[in-house]
Amino acid sequence: MDSVKRTGKRKLPDSSDVPKKLVSKSKKPKVDDKEQGEAKKQSKITKKPALLDKNDAGTSAVDVVEGAFDFASSWDEAELLSNVEKVPRKLAQNFVKLLTDGCTLPFIARYRKSAVDNLMPDRLQELFESYQNVCAYKKKVKTVLETLKKTKKLTPDIEKSILSAQNLAELDLIYAPLKTNSLSLAERARKLGLEQHAIKALDGAYLDPGSLCTNGEELATPDKVEAHVTHIVADIIYKDARVLEQMRLLKDETRFTLQSTRTKSSLKPKENADNKRYETKSDPETYKLYFEWKCPTHFVKPHQMLALNRGEDEKILTVKVIVPDWYYNKLERFCLSLWKSSHWVKRGLTDAYSRLIKPWLSRQVRSELTSAAHKEAVKTFTSNLEKYLLTEPVKNRRIAGLDPGFKAGCKVGIIDTDGQKLDACTIHPNFKSSHEDPAFRQLKQLLEKHGVQLIGLGNGTACRETESWLKNNNISTEIPIVIVPEQGASIYSISKEAQKVDPKHLGVGMYQHDVPPKQLEAALACVVETTVSLVGVDVNTASHALLRRISGLNENRAKKILEYRSKNGPLHTREDILKVSGIGKVTYQQCAGFLKVTGGNEPLDATVIHPESYAVAKAFAKKLELNLKDLTKPDFPAKFDHKLSSFDLESFRQEMQVDGPDMELIVSAFKQKSNADDMISFSKPVYSISVQNTEQLKDGMSLTGVVRNVVPFGCFVDCGVGDNGLIHTSQMQGHPTPRLGDRVAVTVVGVPRPKKLQLRLDKILD
Repeated sequence: MDSVKRTGKRKLPDSSDVPKKLVSKSKKPKVDDKEQGEAKKQSKITKKPALLDKNDAGTSAVDVVEGAFDFASSWDEAELLSNVEKVPRKLAQNFVKLLTDGCTLPFIARYRKSAVDNLMPDRLQELFESYQNVCAYKKKVKTVLETLKKTKKLTPDIEKSILSAQNLAELDLIYAPLKTNSLSLAERARKLGLEQHAIKALDGAYLDPGSLCTNGEELATPDKVEAHVTHIVADIIYKDARVLEQMRLLKDETRFTLQSTRTKSSLKPKENADNKRYETKSDPETYKLYFEWKCPTHFVKPHQMLALNRGEDEKILTVKVIVPDWYYNKLERFCLSLWKSSHWVKRGLTDAYSRLIKPWLSRQVRSELTSAAHKEAVKTFTSNLEKYLLTEPVKNRRIAGLDPGFKAGCKVGIIDTDGQKLDACTIHPNFKSSHEDPAFRQLKQLLEKHGVQLIGLGNGTACRETESWLKNNNISTEIPIVIVPEQGASIYSISKEAQKVDPKHLGVGMYQHDVPPKQLEAALACVVETTVSLVGVDVNTASHALLRRISGLNENRAKKILEYRSKNGPLHTREDILKVSGIGKVTYQQCAGFLKVTGGNEPLDATVIHPESYAVAKAFAKKLELNLKDLTKPDFPAKFDHKLSSFDLESFRQEMQVDGPDMELIVSAFKQKSNADDMISFSKPVYSISVQNTEQLKDGMSLTGVVRNVVPFGCFVDCGVGDNGLIHTSQMQGHPTPRLGDRVAVTVVGVPRPKKLQLRLDKILD
């Protein structure tokens, strides 16, 4: 968390909204006795150090650091979260209490909506990240104070400045000159005994530099004396709490400009190169747009910032922030109102501004833009991934998966309706011959032997050739074929299971290779857990990989459930989960609503209704004269809708004293249709048969394809020619942006050489 994070106009927890008044400590979570051993293994929300009120900062250095451990315990995270995220304090208090009580975000989003004002899951995730950032900042404050105490650099003034800082950036501005073992310019000047003279001079007293000259080299001339005094004055000015606050306010009001130019080194091609290749990772022409580029920072788009950062990393671009003179002039006017000597204020501020403040401003602006860009990239990644994960599954079908290839052949794998492997082999289709070949007979026998009902064909190398081969041999006329994306498949094939796949290889998102890996991994974990919890899983059939993603569960608890199933057979009710070793009441509360038991003794166990609401659900069904044993029958939703049309739902809710969201959840569960096993037709064409590679493309050519990635500036479409083409937002022709997985008709508006394939959207086919 090295930068100030923003989401639109709302400032995140390490921004300048940190409150100055601190109150009581939050209660520690209660852990069920049965889960004590497990709780120790789980990550906990740590109580980290907090900030002091500025009025309490006038104590001695020793008192301050010795009290550093105490001020952490007197701080209320909910108050800070409320101020930072601009949410009601009661909501923040409820949210923090739910977290400290062991509640997970999926559980809060579904079963504690009223406590958090019905916030959506993505907003709850933002609050959670904000809460974590608050804790991280508090921890950093404590570490800095402890470090400065050990190095004997903590003075009352420095301590006051640190506690006046309201985010990591401001803390770094103060702490950076004190990090090294060597003395800063101001510390060296103070060692020479000039501090009192500098303070008096700043307050208006006359200072004669010549009178302070000595025989030593450091104070040999009036100019050297004046330089040392200037360093002390500069240190006093930029660390002053009032100046820090003004710098913060001016920064928010200033219109900065981002500028990029091409580096000289990127103009030099490699020596003895046969073709024109540059001393850079990418072709410099990729960044041609940014060779002479300038834009106000508030108009810089996330993908532009990520492109600039990548170009700078590859030494193709030089990027800098232009700070207007307006900022310095306003800051100087403010400082002149605080101290009497205009001469020393101007000298000191000029020195501090050139050495410290202006570079800090530039770093901050870049950091904020990059942080916002990373946040948008992660949002794009999770949005696309969530749609992939929520793709309707193909149930009760025996499926053959084909991984196409040329020299290595086409790998074939067949699974049954439960996902168990039935067969696997490699065939070598003859793509050039129109006659029947041995590979066809081998595949035909496998398909017939296992009664395959669907073929999934990877969209990688040799996909189009394999697709044509299947059609020429009439296989596709008998069995539907689905073209599936292969992103991450190669990595997956050598990993223990899908969680080992690096998120950047999933092929969704925007500049995901440039986002910090930990940030992307956290986003992946969050969206998988949220999605799995949203859909729910059958506790008797779910794998370990699925169970560990359920709210309240983890690696060990998922393993214990599998062991219980293996030893005792299937669970008959949700309450049976409590019989599993290591799962107590707290974990049961968190996971029960997301683990379904189908065909068990309790019909409600197969719904999203939480056991704590069973009494209300049963009373509701009784009032409507409905038998819950018929809950899974196809006609139950229709009967329910008919009965509900003449029922006073609001009166019933008030009578039962049920929260609105909980009542809505029960109604939704009763309306839910059982999963139908209808045959799904995949016979719709995906790619244009006449075009199979980029060499065949021409401007104005019509194609069909599938949307594989949606980004803020458009979407990428797989047209079966090797490279995905971009439909820019300017080429949508009034159509809404297609969704992930949509089939689209497009027109080529730019061939892939030398640029990327550019497309115009003609129609959304689905």
